[in-house]
Amino acid sequence: MFRRALRTLLNLDEPPERTALAFAIGTFIGFSPLLGLQTILAALVSVVWRLNKAAVLTGSLLNNPWTMAPIIAASWAIGSLIVGSPPVELPSAGLSAILTAEFWRLLAAQWRQLLPFVVGSIILSLVSAATAYPLMLYSLRSYRQKFPRTTSQD
Repeated sequence: MFRRALRTLLNLDEPPERTALAFAIGTFIGFSPLLGLQTILAALVSVVWRLNKAAVLTGSLLNNPWTMAPIIAASWAIGSLIVGSPPVELPSAGLSAILTAEFWRLLAAQWRQLLPFVVGSIILSLVSAATAYPLMLYSLRSYRQKFPRTTSQD
């Protein structure tokens, strides 16, 4: 699916700088701390800023079910290095434990872990978008130079 989306990006009929920008914005959204809202946010941003929807959505799909766990872990680790974090005290998990109020109280007490995650996600979003733009721009220019479009005149 990502290959097909990338192929679509390479063949868009718009300037490579604009496609690369849309992809970088999508990448920023994909690495943002707004888990579960990335696709909706990418669609909204592409409509409001009149960016190519395919480019924004493809960038946001870099964070997907296969990459989500490492991205969340990296975000938390980066944020933890910057703002610190309280010790993690996870309750023991088991079917009988999940049914107790104590389990849910201990889990809810971990809300303080959100700050390192949010800070790390924002940093990761900025770095990934700043990296995505020049890489996509280079890819688009190279591809279009190698496979120039022929315009048919009627």
